[in-house]
Amino acid sequence: MLKDADVKKKIELTVTGIGVVIFIFLIISYAQKSGHKKIISKINAYPASTMAMTGSLESKESWDKIKWGKDPFLMDASNLKEHQGMTGLVLNGIVSDRENPYAIINNDVVKLGDKVNDMTVIEINEKSVILEQDGQKHTLELNVY
Repeated sequence: MLKDADVKKKIELTVTGIGVVIFIFLIISYAQKSGHKKIISKINAYPASTMAMTGSLESKESWDKIKWGKDPFLMDASNLKEHQGMTGLVLNGIVSDRENPYAIINNDVVKLGDKVNDMTVIEINEKSVILEQDGQKHTLELNVY
């Protein structure tokens, strides 16, 4: 029974492949007969949202004059919480399994009890890490977008 299913799948795949090859051949033949050099015509290079934002872009020079907004992939410094002794620390991510949580601080993987800038990692939560220095607790929060 299993052999019949495998043979059927192979036949279906072969027929599909042959159909695709024939389809591509027909498209190429049509393009050559009708005198088209390219099947896909040149599409306006400016997306509709850009057109709506700027009115119309008629030349390359006008494209260069667009004032672009903030880079969505760049972290906003106003979102980073800086505390005394916490300057320069960034919580990049949190990873955990059933037993051991890990945090990624300044691109270094740390676990409970590890030291980061003379501070000890005392707790790793779902969206934050708590560090302790000289009896004072500091919280690093994950910058979630």
